[in-house]
Amino acid sequence: MGAGYHGGFGGTRGARTVYRGTSKGDALKAIPSLPQSIQKGVKSFLKGSSNNYNHYSVQRTDSGGYIARMENPGSKAIYYKVIDSTGKTLRVYKETYDPNGRLVHTKEK
Repeated sequence: MGAGYHGGFGGTRGARTVYRGTSKGDALKAIPSLPQSIQKGVKSFLKGSSNNYNHYSVQRTDSGGYIARMENPGSKAIYYKVIDSTGKTLRVYKETYDPNGRLVHTKEK
């Protein structure tokens, strides 16, 4: 298991950010600007977040897929949804970090 945001997945190194924001509302408003094939998957992922989450992003990987990411600052958790170019969800997982920023565990969702 790897840190998708940090390039731990094959084909994700060099990912290009296609959206970055700091509020759930802004992230949801940006969905129409994303490729149509991933809009539904990203929307369902974002809807599951609290309004307290911050640091939302969507990155396009060099393999043509996408990684949606959102951060829960209270629990120091980062949630990821990996989607292929057709919109199929490949993986949803959470990384939890300790107060020093070290990865404690990765949990499949």
